[in-house]
Amino acid sequence: MKKRNVILTTLFSLLIIVGFGACRHGYHRGGFDEFDLAAATNRIASRLDLSESQKSELKEIITDIATSAKEMRADRETRHRELANLVRQDTIDRETVDMMITAKFDQMRELADNAASRLIAFHATLSPEQREKIAEHVEEHTAADRGFFRQ
Repeated sequence: MKKRNVILTTLFSLLIIVGFGACRHGYHRGGFDEFDLAAATNRIASRLDLSESQKSELKEIITDIATSAKEMRADRETRHRELANLVRQDTIDRETVDMMITAKFDQMRELADNAASRLIAFHATLSPEQREKIAEHVEEHTAADRGFFRQ
């Protein structure tokens, strides 16, 4: 019974780890390149009628977030090897699995905190009309099959 619980816990943990990776909407296998980032920046800027200073700040924010995401992905292969080695073991220590999950969550939290701080500062530069455009767009695209700023 104990061995069964360890196996089920391990499988559940692996499903959670893989699930987070698979649930990325708009995932690009090779990551975003500069063309994708420029296209996203230009699309947002044109829809919100951003000034040049707002557009440059948006570009800086998007580039910073993309750079942080690329840095997170840089150790992906190492994490996968560690996971594969862990699965190959006769027994799996719960603390090791928890440490792997916690490390990934910490990376994601750091990225999210950075993005939130940058976007809050950018929000302060938006005019009421620009904020209203964003709010209307969010309301129009609340369906789960729609991405933000996609048509």
